[in-house]
Amino acid sequence: MFDQEEIRAWEKEIATKKAFTQKERFKNPRMEKLKEVRKGIKAVHYDKEVKSARKDHYRQYRNKMNQFVRLEKFDIIFNYKRTSGWLTW
Repeated sequence: MFDQEEIRAWEKEIATKKAFTQKERFKNPRMEKLKEVRKGIKAVHYDKEVKSARKDHYRQYRNKMNQFVRLEKFDIIFNYKRTSGWLTW
């Protein structure tokens, strides 16, 4: 049916094809995270902050700025960044 030479040539051809093929494709976590962010999948986004925590943070900001005004350190005063409750740290 087949010669020994033909069988060896066929086996060699298969072996070279297997050697050049990538055996396992590993996942790239950076690319997957980027896809999730672009699709807007909920698991990627942060939840909103609790209302009481927002109020406490804003109260601390007001106290700090009032203290700067009393000490006349006007160059240190900065605007409050409203995040509408989204966690930003």
